[in-house]
Amino acid sequence: MSAATTRPQTAVKRLAGALSFVCLVLFLLAVEQKDTVAAWETLRDGAGPAARRAADWAGRLPSGAAKGIGGLRSAGAGADRPRAAAARSAAILRGEYDPADEAARAAAGSLAFLGAELRFGNGDVLRTRPLRIAAGRESFAAGQTFAARLDAPADAQIELREVLAPSRGRAGAVRLCGGEAAGAVALLHRRDRVELMLFRSRTIGAQTPPAALCGVWRFRAR
Repeated sequence: MSAATTRPQTAVKRLAGALSFVCLVLFLLAVEQKDTVAAWETLRDGAGPAARRAADWAGRLPSGAAKGIGGLRSAGAGADRPRAAAARSAAILRGEYDPADEAARAAAGSLAFLGAELRFGNGDVLRTRPLRIAAGRESFAAGQTFAARLDAPADAQIELREVLAPSRGRAGAVRLCGGEAAGAVALLHRRDRVELMLFRSRTIGAQTPPAALCGVWRFRAR
């Protein structure tokens, strides 16, 4: 056999060896891919329903209520916690509050918001209507701001309401103002708490005399 004939045969053998190696690699890849697909399908079939349940739960939450994985952990932390949160939210919607400290307990008792009325456990009832929203940095009397008095941020939103006379323009006396008529209410809502300032004057600002403030009381939602 000549050297010219040997060289092509050697090349063919090398090519055949290379093709065999490539075929083996492709076969192994096919087997691995099949196993991978099977494993993925198993994982998908097992985890899919749980993921869908979690997605359905998150979709029912109000905007901003669930923050990442922390919200999921909180939702699954026992059966009592969701029931307690639901009961607390219902109480807030009804506007029912208990005194948050001894001062509020002694002077006002409970507080309930019924439409435009504020009803206290001590028997006082205030019919109100909106005035405006004041910033915490604003003054409610000379040299005194809502932020300083309520320990609130300067940009806190303070709801101001005018107290309406009960009948025929005659102002009604309230215990919270020492038996005098109330003119205005300032409310600061903090999640499940409300802080209330009651004034004898209907005008609240830097020119309001300090004596116009009847008092400040704090309440927490039931």
